[in-house]
Amino acid sequence: MNNYIEVSGKINKRYKQLAASVAENVLCLMKQPEGLEIAIKFVSKKEIKTINRDFRNIDKVTDVLSFPSTNIKAGEILKLSLPENEMLKTPEGRIHIGDMALCYKQLKLQAKEYGNSNVAELKKLIIHSVLHLLGYDHIKDEDYKIMKKQEEKLEKNISINF
Repeated sequence: MNNYIEVSGKINKRYKQLAASVAENVLCLMKQPEGLEIAIKFVSKKEIKTINRDFRNIDKVTDVLSFPSTNIKAGEILKLSLPENEMLKTPEGRIHIGDMALCYKQLKLQAKEYGNSNVAELKKLIIHSVLHLLGYDHIKDEDYKIMKKQEEKLEKNISINF
């Protein structure tokens, strides 16, 4: 059984394919088991601002938001057979590990600001968000260093053909 990366929202097909490919590569490089599912939705600035306000109490536009479904810790391999993961099973038998909302307009602004292409910025944000779904965070300085190191490693090891 393979992983399933569902990508929706108003964005062209190639960007949807790129987002799915990067997410799949992160799962593979992080040695996660097959049979996982992630939902990625491209949203407007208004939508991401509303989501950010409703879920994080931050009333501003952001680039990407991650909503993990599991209790996995950074660096762990997800155990599909754990009872708490059973309730995350889809009708197809996959474990839904989380959702992400991504604002393409904000991505474009940041790409320009950081001197990246839109494709490179998308890759960076998908890697960042999937790591959040896999238990990584950057609240504490020590956690930030661990996550940043993992992001850099993944960016080097994931090539994109766009």
